[in-house]
Amino acid sequence: MRIILSPSTQEAADTVAMMVLDKIESHPQSVLGLATGRTMEPVYKSMVDTMTKKPMHLEKCFFFMLDEYLGLPENHASSFKSYIEFHLVKPLNLHHDQFAFPPVHTSNLELAAENYERCLREAGGVDLQLLGIGTNGHIGFNEPGSLGDSRTRRILLTEETRLANKTQFKEGEMPREALSMGIGSILDAKSLIMLASGRSKADAIKYLMNHHDDPKCPATYLKSHPHFTLVLDPDAASKINLNI
Repeated sequence: MRIILSPSTQEAADTVAMMVLDKIESHPQSVLGLATGRTMEPVYKSMVDTMTKKPMHLEKCFFFMLDEYLGLPENHASSFKSYIEFHLVKPLNLHHDQFAFPPVHTSNLELAAENYERCLREAGGVDLQLLGIGTNGHIGFNEPGSLGDSRTRRILLTEETRLANKTQFKEGEMPREALSMGIGSILDAKSLIMLASGRSKADAIKYLMNHHDDPKCPATYLKSHPHFTLVLDPDAASKINLNI
């Protein structure tokens, strides 16, 4: 595990953005896995700002989304599909056929999840997967109790997760379920970058640093990956000692 401690939240986001753009510049046909949420917003803004000054060709890239809520109408304003449309697709003039979204609008979710796994394999796997971390240590929507060999599946969200994300839903109740890549699916990526920012993530990062392959904190499984980079801002790193 490689750890990068940035002096500020913005610099942490800029670091992640540059890692993604460097990957695209060196491998224009990269397959990228994208995460959502407030943590990723400054990352995507930094990517857009950088590409405004220094245009890059992204037309050969392909993107897989990590997860999506169940029970929302198609193109709901609080869906992750709408999120990525707003933060990346429109600002960078990307095409919808460059994206794969967890297929939540289907009657047979088990089959849909299997098909998503098949699409990941047929794409040759994810070259670089972006990740955040929940206050309870979840990655994607792999809640505590998830196993390291889990695959794309339907997940019941914890009340802690729903409370943390409820501000995304200005109207209506937040969904109780989601479709998410599994931990095993995530670990198949060739490289992983996790960004953690804010004091609310400090306990999860402390647990991550001190445990391995612990289903109580799904993020601990990532430490077994040979190319896992953890990028922290000062608040997220406030409960760990890196001076060793």
